[in-house]
Amino acid sequence: MAYRREALNCLYRQLNAKHKDATSLALLSRCLSSIPLSNSKFSAYLFGDLNARGLVIARLGGGGSVRTVSSKAHCLQISQLEADIVASNPAPGFPAPSAFEPPVNRVPGFSIVPAALKPSGFGSGTTPLGRLDATLLSREMSNSLSHGRLEETVRLFDDWVKLTDAAGNPNKPNILAYNLLLHAKLRLGAHPDGMYQIINEMESAGIIPTQLTYNFVLRSVFRQRDSRLAEKILEKMEQAGPEAQPDGDSYNFVIALCALDRRIAPALKHMQSMYERGFVPSKTTYNELLVACARVHRTRFAVALLKELKTQQLMPQVQTVGELAIASTEVDDAECALLTLEFLTQQTLGRPSQPLNMDEGGMVALLGTAARTGNGSLNNEAWNLLISSLGPGRIPNPASYCARVHACASAGDFETAFNTVREMELAFGNLHNGNDPEILSPCSSLRPLVLAIARAGPGALDAAYYKLAEIHASGRPVSLAAINSVLQGCANIWDVDRAYQTFEAISTTFGLTPDIHSINALLDAFGKARKISEVQRLYEYMKELGLKPDHRTYDLLITAHVINRDIEAAMGALTTLMDDGHTPMRDTLFKVWRRCRREGDVKAADKLRALMKSLGYRDCYLGEGRRRLISAGLPVPAATY
Repeated sequence: MAYRREALNCLYRQLNAKHKDATSLALLSRCLSSIPLSNSKFSAYLFGDLNARGLVIARLGGGGSVRTVSSKAHCLQISQLEADIVASNPAPGFPAPSAFEPPVNRVPGFSIVPAALKPSGFGSGTTPLGRLDATLLSREMSNSLSHGRLEETVRLFDDWVKLTDAAGNPNKPNILAYNLLLHAKLRLGAHPDGMYQIINEMESAGIIPTQLTYNFVLRSVFRQRDSRLAEKILEKMEQAGPEAQPDGDSYNFVIALCALDRRIAPALKHMQSMYERGFVPSKTTYNELLVACARVHRTRFAVALLKELKTQQLMPQVQTVGELAIASTEVDDAECALLTLEFLTQQTLGRPSQPLNMDEGGMVALLGTAARTGNGSLNNEAWNLLISSLGPGRIPNPASYCARVHACASAGDFETAFNTVREMELAFGNLHNGNDPEILSPCSSLRPLVLAIARAGPGALDAAYYKLAEIHASGRPVSLAAINSVLQGCANIWDVDRAYQTFEAISTTFGLTPDIHSINALLDAFGKARKISEVQRLYEYMKELGLKPDHRTYDLLITAHVINRDIEAAMGALTTLMDDGHTPMRDTLFKVWRRCRREGDVKAADKLRALMKSLGYRDCYLGEGRRRLISAGLPVPAATY
């Protein structure tokens, strides 16, 4: 309080002076700027005391008010410079602050000066421009920069360096003046080449650039997206002295620029240097580098970054993780996909009704990656996240179920695959609701499960059948579509006996009624073995069950007659197919046409060729010619449709 009382006494003496020249006004300005007015109680005390003494501030031309101006801090060194100037050179009659109390912490760029005492422009204030030294120049530039007068800051520097000192030597700015100039040019949007030229001028004048100097230039380079120039500046900083060594911001700028230019290897090299110097990349730097890895499909680098984030317990942006997950499915990187799902699971943990951070199609792609790589962990993680994100009352679409079944079958987890087929059957098995019958077909949707069961031969088929019997014995319901998959697997390996036994077990062991897919699977097995009589009896049995033949049923009947070389029966089945409203496929017509030619039935062959032309299929001879070329090992031209 004694310090403030002494300040008031000095201010009183200056106001009572009869002659106020430029020097006294400068002293008064310094007095006012040295008084801390941030305390509202002291401000009231100050103006109350002045009014009590009969003093009117308006007589100074200040408009009766004291104006305070503040702005964002632009340089820690600048604020330190202001504090040093006030502490080392107090106004006449002013005691040093340290003699009474600790110095007041000032906000960078903060000043309290009456409006009338504010200089209208540089060189027109208390001190002419030619009489300013480098320190006072830095202070004037700091004031201009704090008030947002960027062009004035640059002009002040340019005009001052054109002048000479008292000895007639050219003025030489210090490092603070150069940093202020670079800051002003940066805010004005100067080109990096011009700012780098200033650094060259500093080095020519014997002034060593500091870390802050280079960071200003790096910010300008970042705006121009020039990663190679940024690398050159960073290398120059690393080779410079201790006052210009790069900090975390320097590395973050360069790494982010390399990531934006999709230059992954240099970015990782600078990140390694950053770790060696004890700096940790920012979250934004990690995100930019992960996005770059995703867009150039460098998922192995992304795996290392994700593990580092997991170690530091940092969470990347959800959009970045989703983009990286899709990129991992395009290159079938199961490890990267699994890590991204772990981050996504943390986002939705404890929020079962949280919407999906990525669409269901992306989850199907992840399940497809799990199927192609046989990764059971990825399969379970993706499915659990999908179910928890959908929430209660909503079920996945058929594509998600099919991808789940495919992934389980590829991993050899047939029990989970059969349970998933059961869930899909309950959700989409009712044909009366307009569901597609092909959803549960072992020849289309469930074909991956059939191939996985039949891949290892009869032993795998028996293991799958006994697994279904075990599920039934435990009291749990068994899916008919799962039994049909085993039945179709027997047909694929031409094992008629196992196929027939499995078909009989549908009603005897499991207590279910065969459907059209069961009939088609057994028809396929009988047709391949040329058991035409069994094919006819099974066709009649299907009619007794009240099942309507579908397109595949007729196709299997026609194929069985073609294998048995019965052209008349094949043509009759083809006529029945068309009478029921189905359109025969080209492969079916081509098989019958080729059998007609080999048996010498030219009339039937011409009829089939005309039918193919009417349906818009390519000519039969084109396919036959390609077949001859392939058999002879000759080059085959591209197909024309």
